[in-house]
Amino acid sequence: MINRRTKIVCTIGPASNNADTIDALIAAGMDVARLNFSHGTHDDHRRAIGFIRDASRSRQKAVAILGDLCGPKIRVGRLSGAARDITRGEELVLFAGDASEDERVPVRYETLHRDLRVGDMIHLDDARIRLRVHAIQGEDVRVTVEEGGHLRNGVGVHLPSGNLQLDALTAKDKEDLAFGLGEGIDYVAVSFVRSPEDSKLVREICEAWGRPLPVCAKIETPQAIERLDAIVAASDAVMVARGDLGVEFPPELVPVLQRRVLESAAQHRRPAIVATEMLHSMVTSTRPTRAEASDVANAIFDGADATMLSGETASGSHPTLAVQMMARIVSAAESSSWWTPKVPPPYAPPAPFSESIARVAVQAAHDVGARLIAVFTQSGDTARLISKERPRVPVVAFSPNQGIRRRVGLYWGVQSRVLQPMRDADEMVDAVLANLLGAALVSPGDRIVLVYGAPIAVQGRTNTLRVVQVS
Repeated sequence: MINRRTKIVCTIGPASNNADTIDALIAAGMDVARLNFSHGTHDDHRRAIGFIRDASRSRQKAVAILGDLCGPKIRVGRLSGAARDITRGEELVLFAGDASEDERVPVRYETLHRDLRVGDMIHLDDARIRLRVHAIQGEDVRVTVEEGGHLRNGVGVHLPSGNLQLDALTAKDKEDLAFGLGEGIDYVAVSFVRSPEDSKLVREICEAWGRPLPVCAKIETPQAIERLDAIVAASDAVMVARGDLGVEFPPELVPVLQRRVLESAAQHRRPAIVATEMLHSMVTSTRPTRAEASDVANAIFDGADATMLSGETASGSHPTLAVQMMARIVSAAESSSWWTPKVPPPYAPPAPFSESIARVAVQAAHDVGARLIAVFTQSGDTARLISKERPRVPVVAFSPNQGIRRRVGLYWGVQSRVLQPMRDADEMVDAVLANLLGAALVSPGDRIVLVYGAPIAVQGRTNTLRVVQVS
């Protein structure tokens, strides 16, 4: 039976991209593996995909793979000489370029001098370094260091987002997306989403490939916050990407924005991932700080469907320990008397069939004291809708499609099992009960709620609910 409802996303990187560690991550609780296309080569990611699929089969757990596109990320180019420390009050010269042969700092953004204004603030390396523009002379941008630090090749550069001229997908994004589609990833995450059209563009590319995938919009820009509801509605999942969000907004606003994104995701019935520095101290330490543990728990209390580990599992010293700790914190939060699953507001009538069936199924399960809700799904949508209604009982999604079983790995409170398609409803009910009994998920005398479509095995036709007692 399900002991933990909130799912865990783990980033795969140099510290975890081997067969033994990926197997250990799955055993520790990884539900979704994230491939960060900002780092590593296609060969690195292809190797990780092989390890994930092998361990998933061995563990008999359908683990989804999330391909995370870089987006229009601006970075420092190659400095002349070694990396160097810069100090407060120092003056630097930035220019648009890939490399520098003098003391100037190259920035990989072609219109740097045209899109900045005197007085603008520039953040480097996730705001560890802060620069203020004090003059623009030709193509040189002169800045004063307001917060110093260690300046290295390739660190991220955050410019005032309102003036930037960037396409939603870069040439690298398109190459990475083609690679991911060819290798069979299960979700694609779009970075620096600014409008609903960004998610729609990626979906259209996937459909043109004949590989329609769920699109996860990363919320990390002021434009995304301004059009939040429209972006959430146009996407299949959302991620609260707190790293860049915390650069674009003051730190004190990030918890407020996180709550706002989670509320919107609940309203639109979309899975929501909370990401960035959740257990950051475990990159080096074997234990998190108390504040980090509270951060994870508060994400659960706020209604997150999944929490994510980044550097902790990609490059940290203790990737498996980090997943084990995340799982323990999540389980403790969910078993607390303070935790109440957040039920989304009802749709205005007339509600679509599938949404109504999902809500009624959850209510029926509560009313009859059901052991669980079993749903037969061809696309995963019904399982997602039931998940977002936050049932107090587990949800078991049956599907003949391995890709769909992996997809529901992101859904709160849902586990998946295989069941071949059938044309007779009574035959399907008998098969579901036999499967659940065989897995010891139910016992004779238990009641379960079944949700499926009639005719059987027709996608998009969820319209039937049955309450049965296991004999």
